Amino acid sequence: MVLAATNRPSEFDEPIMRSLPQAFEIGMSERKERAEILKVTLKGERVEPDIDYDHLACLCGGYTGSDIFELCKKAAYFPIREILEEERKWRPCT
Repeated sequence: MVLAATNRPSEFDEPIMRSLPQAFEIGMSERKERAEILKVTLKGERVEPDIDYDHLACLCGGYTGSDIFELCKKAAYFPIREILEEERKWRPCT
């Protein structure tokens, strides 16, 4: 048995699509589901105690679970970028 999943079915070529006899389209997630995706993605991470997952999910309308995961990864780098930029300001040129 082979199970395949993608956010971009249009990128599969025809031979691959023919080899998969059944296809199911799963619609976009609702706000409540996106909030749960955010909670699962951020579990174990340090986040503000009063984080409003519902509001964040509202801002992520139209995002897939994969999109939300990538968004969280990118957001995690912002503090690191800020620290590096501050260090560059105060480091003398060599």
